[in-house]
Amino acid sequence: MKVAFLLQDTRTLYGAEQATLRLVAGLTAAGVTVHVLLLRELRLGDGHSPLADALGRLAPVERIPVKGRLSREAVRQIRAVMTRERADVLHSTGYKADWHAAWAAGREDRFPVVSTVHGWLFRWQLKERLFQALNIRALRRVSRVIVLCRFYERYLRRRGFSPLHLAHIPSGVRPDDIVTEAEAGKRWAAPDAVLTFGMLGRLSSEKNHRLLLRAAARLAREREQCPQSWRLLVAGEGPLRRRLERQARRLGVADRVEWAGWMPSADFFQRVHVLVQCSRVENQPMSILEAMAWKRPVVATRAGGLPELVVDGETGWLVGKRSVRQLTRALRECLVQPEKARAAGARGRARLERDYPYARMIEDHIGLYDAECHSWRSARPTE
Repeated sequence: MKVAFLLQDTRTLYGAEQATLRLVAGLTAAGVTVHVLLLRELRLGDGHSPLADALGRLAPVERIPVKGRLSREAVRQIRAVMTRERADVLHSTGYKADWHAAWAAGREDRFPVVSTVHGWLFRWQLKERLFQALNIRALRRVSRVIVLCRFYERYLRRRGFSPLHLAHIPSGVRPDDIVTEAEAGKRWAAPDAVLTFGMLGRLSSEKNHRLLLRAAARLAREREQCPQSWRLLVAGEGPLRRRLERQARRLGVADRVEWAGWMPSADFFQRVHVLVQCSRVENQPMSILEAMAWKRPVVATRAGGLPELVVDGETGWLVGKRSVRQLTRALRECLVQPEKARAAGARGRARLERDYPYARMIEDHIGLYDAECHSWRSARPTE
């Protein structure tokens, strides 16, 4: 089998890009031939692309220049590559890739198209709402839509998608590829270490760092109830960094917060005891899967797919999306009952191994490709 992947060259390695890398690596290891097509926006120039480099180490990568939002020439090139490479399936990711993939397949259904939904931010900006609407319109035209979590499956079903059009395939990981079990337990084994809460992600509004800072300020005022030492490590860059730094100063917690900028996830988890994910909306973030591998309990908001990853009271804590009080209570519980937090982290790794196996994710994708190829061939007119 040969699968062509189509995605936009974002020149980044955020969650969606990392998920695609893991999938491509697993497919090639399973004997699937992969060819990668990257839509490269000409307006961005010829800068270096970590995404292209990472994909190039796994499979052949072909860049397709795109001028503007949609490109007829890009569609022609996609069709030419699918014919030349004799690819069985086109797998697209992202709104721009989805549109070009659906357009390339056309009403003639030249080839089956599978798309993975990595989520939308549901913000009120007109531009984003327009792109989301266009993305959903494109998804109606592809053969199958893969969702990583039930939250987006329910959302698309409310938008009229048939259950047969959707396939739920959660991300899978091999914990030992992230960190060995022995290494994962070292941080909690250091009794003199100051308990560190960490947040990993882009400094943008949907991640809701403001909620964490407000909870930190409230926790800092509870010195009699919670005299234990603690600090925050915030890793990531983004447009809100200066605003968040000012908020930390106004709230009186600037001395407890370290703004680390971008840092490798392994360096981040070596320094934190508890991951905090207080996003307004999420799909299936890699940061939580990594935290589970590192035996770190997770304090998360009840947003998007987060409740599917974090079991409240077992592998971490779930709090309201806007509740400073609930978030503060969860942080306090980690501080005053560190053994409970440590045990929750250990259960998180066990759940990751049990419920999110890497091999099953790869098998499910290959099974889906086979089914779509068979359905597509069956629907072709006989010669």
